[in-house]
Amino acid sequence: MASILDGIVPDAEDCPRPNLQKGQPAVLEREDKRKAKKMNAADFRKAVWIRDEARSRVSGKPLSKSGTDPHRVGEVHHVIARSLAPDRIYEVGNGILLSRFEHALAEANCTNDPAHRLLDIEGPDDRGKKQTFIFRDKNGKELKRRIG
Repeated sequence: MASILDGIVPDAEDCPRPNLQKGQPAVLEREDKRKAKKMNAADFRKAVWIRDEARSRVSGKPLSKSGTDPHRVGEVHHVIARSLAPDRIYEVGNGILLSRFEHALAEANCTNDPAHRLLDIEGPDDRGKKQTFIFRDKNGKELKRRIG
């Protein structure tokens, strides 16, 4: 005998079932991944701060982890952008400690020569080794070079 619900309510075999072979629910997997990423980021920053001895690699000045003076607060800079090398995001050899001000210069393109940054960083891929820091004006003209 036909039911009024035929065609409206799916049969039990047509209903989606949780995939119990995957282990935990997707929401928990995402949360675990988020926590692991946060821990990796913290470990990465800590390792760079230790390697660079809490000093700016550009100026050699001591830096703090908090404060309001952009010349005294340190930030870890990814020399090869995270978007260009996602596999190197947490690689200590790609990080370098800069002041907040220097970090802003390293992220900003020269206005009239976007092929260069206001602070270019050149050197071996292992950023723990000596690097060359090149300060440029808005036209991309080299103003000063420093090795550190």
